[in-house]
Amino acid sequence: MESLVNFRDIGNIPTSDGKLVKPNFFLRSGEVVNIHQSTVDSLLNEYKLKTIIDFRGIKETSERPDDTLNGVGYVNIDILKDVKGQGASFEDLLKGAGTADTGMLELYEELVLTDGARKGYQQFLEMIISNPASPVLFHCFAGKDRTGFAAAIILKSLGVSDNLIYDDYLKTNDMRKKANAAIVADLKTKGLTDEQLNEVLVMMNVDKRYLEHSFRVIDKEFGGFEGYISDGLKMPKEFFSDMKHHFSA
Repeated sequence: MESLVNFRDIGNIPTSDGKLVKPNFFLRSGEVVNIHQSTVDSLLNEYKLKTIIDFRGIKETSERPDDTLNGVGYVNIDILKDVKGQGASFEDLLKGAGTADTGMLELYEELVLTDGARKGYQQFLEMIISNPASPVLFHCFAGKDRTGFAAAIILKSLGVSDNLIYDDYLKTNDMRKKANAAIVADLKTKGLTDEQLNEVLVMMNVDKRYLEHSFRVIDKEFGGFEGYISDGLKMPKEFFSDMKHHFSA
């Protein structure tokens, strides 16, 4: 999957009840743009991919639309539709107040609390639970924040421990090294300072503290993860049992 950055199957991760997350079903990655034919073949033949779910905003999807894969459905869910500036260029993001680290913590709070994010993740879960035989690839631009939080929701719903969720989340930092270096090199030619480039690197990597912060916000605002799923995302009471029935073995 060389041309699909930050790609991985989050299946086969152990759950608290001694089972494993269903393999070859929940695929996560960065943008599906200009991918190699060998990658397409793998997605279609090895993973039997049925649906691509794109968490990017209108600016991102219009400038760099996903590739069309034969026989694969496409759904766009703009997770950050209520958050100004997200999905814009790094130059625009760097004009904001505060540091990149502070901005990332704020972003992970917005992933939990904004109406657009909650409705988006609700739609995402409804699609999954209503199509338990249709493997999905979900992604954003870098496949790390909007996508990383979505992966955490899935894994946590299936009873995966927080430590194993963090392990999957942090794989991004290794899997994006080459792509991040290319982005920094390109931005350097556009005149960004070393200080700005360091801020870009903060934005292009993940930190355990960011996901931990989102979990703390969930605990504070919804009384825990089950409250977030039922009250925040409006999922039915049978959601957890349905998830475990369909997606763990």
